Amino acid sequence: MFLLAEFSYDPKKSNAQTSNVLDLVGSGLVDTARLDFTSNHGSPSHTCIYWLQVHGHEPTSVSMLATQS
Repeated sequence: MFLLAEFSYDPKKSNAQTSNVLDLVGSGLVDTARLDFTSNHGSPSHTCIYWLQVHGHEPTSVSMLATQS
């Protein structure tokens, strides 16, 4: 597992906020994304996420798949 991005939600901005993937990921394949919370802007007992979108693309060549093995 490796870090894809770090993001802080700003409650003063729009509800829809984005974060870019860190450059160190390069062209590696990612098949799972995990969202971890370090603080909460609401209830102390739970956090609500209404929508999470992860965008990317599939590898275009077999050579990309081979380098990930």
